[in-house]
Amino acid sequence: MTEIVMEAHRRKIPIDHPDRSITRDKLEYPTEDVTFAYLAVINKTEPVEARFSALIATVDVFTDKAVQNVVVGDAIMSVYGRYNGSEDSYYQQHAPVLSTNDHRLIKIVNGSETVLASESVDLDNKYGYLYKLSISGSTLKGYRSDMTTEKISATDTSFASGKWGVGTVYDTHHGSTGGFGAKLLAPSSSLTKPKIIVEAEIIGSGTEEDPYRPNLKQELCKHDKFSNIDKLSVTWGAFDHKPEHNTMLIYITGGNAYTGEKAIQEQIEHAKSKNLKVLKPPGDYKEAVEQYRMLKKDFPEWLAGKENYIYQCGFDIEPLAVADFYYGELIEHKTHYKQLKRVLDWEMRKTLSMWKERLKKVSTLVEERDKHLKKLEKVEKIGW
Repeated sequence: MTEIVMEAHRRKIPIDHPDRSITRDKLEYPTEDVTFAYLAVINKTEPVEARFSALIATVDVFTDKAVQNVVVGDAIMSVYGRYNGSEDSYYQQHAPVLSTNDHRLIKIVNGSETVLASESVDLDNKYGYLYKLSISGSTLKGYRSDMTTEKISATDTSFASGKWGVGTVYDTHHGSTGGFGAKLLAPSSSLTKPKIIVEAEIIGSGTEEDPYRPNLKQELCKHDKFSNIDKLSVTWGAFDHKPEHNTMLIYITGGNAYTGEKAIQEQIEHAKSKNLKVLKPPGDYKEAVEQYRMLKKDFPEWLAGKENYIYQCGFDIEPLAVADFYYGELIEHKTHYKQLKRVLDWEMRKTLSMWKERLKKVSTLVEERDKHLKKLEKVEKIGW
């Protein structure tokens, strides 16, 4: 308990003050660039329930973080973010059993699963891959092998905070992940510009085997190495899909290794044949704002604002989007206010300070930058 006494002394708390009862769980500790082994040593990890795996998770709740781990095997839920129980969470999935959709971002809400993004790739089930799940504000990013450029991304507003974890299963179907070698990191910032934005119908039943997902055109073929492949598979990510809507707006960022970008054109024609939206990515900020406002009329259930939409369109304005997230959640509509209240006070202040510094470095849209700085300052002043 020496460090507790030292903390009390540093703060010059009188010997008879109630805060002399500072406990270990109130003390600040490193929460970025640390391994789960380190967190375990300081008693900041715990085992929790998760789908198909024994999850090692952080004891404390965070908002914007990234978690990185190595995964190998046939199908495994590799890393979890904003975990709020086995029935409510985001996770990054490594699944070589699928056909040219082996890397996905998935959310579980009340036990129902929805695919939020999918990389058009066929992975070797005997090879180990490095994965990273990064979440900032309402944006999720999935990295594979290359930890600087994301492979898939999506916008979602189901969870504002939660625990972070890694799976530790080993069996004939799932392979192994070195749970304590995983790292807890600061969120990453890159985002790929989409080639086209399309609307897609929803299929699936919400189960683990049949999650909700966009109904994209397929061309399944036999393959010597990967069993089945899909020659029309594309890499895509969703924008704030809600279960009450029977279509999903997705950003397509790439084709596949077999037919290239021909697959993208096939998906465009597929959407047009069903009289669904097909939009070119906006050319500038003003056009992106107008496009968002037009779409909001058809998707009134969206919680993500125009900055989120513009960021997902490939414009480098992440700090603006995140500032809107905190202002909306803590001051404006407070949809997930209780979730954010669970974050440790010192951690929340550190996170807001990080985004203020990133926001100050924005060199374009100066008027918008200053407006969003004031939003974060107001959040800090009012508190939570």
